[in-house]
Amino acid sequence: MKKLLISSVIAATAAAVNAAPLVTIGDQLDVFFRGAFTGKWDSNVTYSTHDKINDYAGVFRLGAEADYGRNSKFKANVKFFEDLTRYAEHKEFNSNLAHVAATAAYVEANWSVNANFSFDQNYQNTNETLQSDALVRSDAYKAGIVGNYNFTDKIDGEIGFNWNSTQYTSQWSEIYSDNDIYSVPVSLLYRVTEKVMVGLTYSYRHVEFSGGSPWGAIYYGDQRDDHFGGITVRGELLPKLSSTIFFGATYRSPSGANTLVSPDGNDSDVTFTANANFNYELTEKIGLFANAFRDFGNGAQRQSSINTGCEVGANYAILSNVTLTSSFSYVNYDYQMGDDREDDNYIARFGVSYIPNKFITLGANYRYLCNSSNEDANYNQHLVDFTVMVKY
Repeated sequence: MKKLLISSVIAATAAAVNAAPLVTIGDQLDVFFRGAFTGKWDSNVTYSTHDKINDYAGVFRLGAEADYGRNSKFKANVKFFEDLTRYAEHKEFNSNLAHVAATAAYVEANWSVNANFSFDQNYQNTNETLQSDALVRSDAYKAGIVGNYNFTDKIDGEIGFNWNSTQYTSQWSEIYSDNDIYSVPVSLLYRVTEKVMVGLTYSYRHVEFSGGSPWGAIYYGDQRDDHFGGITVRGELLPKLSSTIFFGATYRSPSGANTLVSPDGNDSDVTFTANANFNYELTEKIGLFANAFRDFGNGAQRQSSINTGCEVGANYAILSNVTLTSSFSYVNYDYQMGDDREDDNYIARFGVSYIPNKFITLGANYRYLCNSSNEDANYNQHLVDFTVMVKY
């Protein structure tokens, strides 16, 4: 029930490799240094429709990672890094952006708890925050916890809590609205076979907006309540085919709009909702993946939308330490509540990674992005990047 994740130009495509820790404290805590340099060429830095800005940039990443729980039921991982981006010509786009990611897990014989937290400073436009000659600053927060309990050998129960927040900073807080999204998913799963579980899922989601343009509050309101009910399927459906699927319907109830200005601003809506992830091991060297989703979305100016998307791709290990990756993704943004705007977003990507040893990962990527809109939000971009990553 969340938007399709687009691959970052900062990260290389290679999988994580275990390296010797920089410092070991006791028998449980390992500390690593993490660093990277990315050189990139961007044909359209601001996603502009006209007068595109193209430039070269270098991204220096400095950070650290801590792993706890090598021999413990409780395990935790914390990463912190700072990205220092410097452009060759357009110095106004230079930035220092902080990122934090943390996970924790505790596992017993018949129950477990997993938690996560992340914080990201962003300096990038989207199809909802287009500025022809500037980049939009925002902070993104994510946190979640989920508990699983085995009632019997056949029946599992899960309950969780998630929080997602986008906070616009500087002058952008007067144009775009911050949002806080809280959700509580509950699932009851039955083990059909040793490798497949099927069950029922209910999720309540609450969206709150604040700040931004007063017109957005008047026309689109300040709150939304979503109720999802459906079926969940997890496991290895076929030999070498693993998947996580849920599908059902979501009922959305908005509130806070001025009905004199926006007569249908508080009208409820229902849509088919789904999220499916498939991974297939075609051969020992080739892995295929496919993802699809459909759900309500929330725009930067409080618009409500129905987002439908998919991604297909493949990984090919041509050598034990060289991997090729290709993918294609598509997302349709269909805006609701009297807004006739509709966007089609396409991304094609090809990448290669090389791991010469356990400390270094080299990667190169090419990405083409195209956004086609029935309003003035048409743009495209070519992006080429080369990355050297170090973990020690």
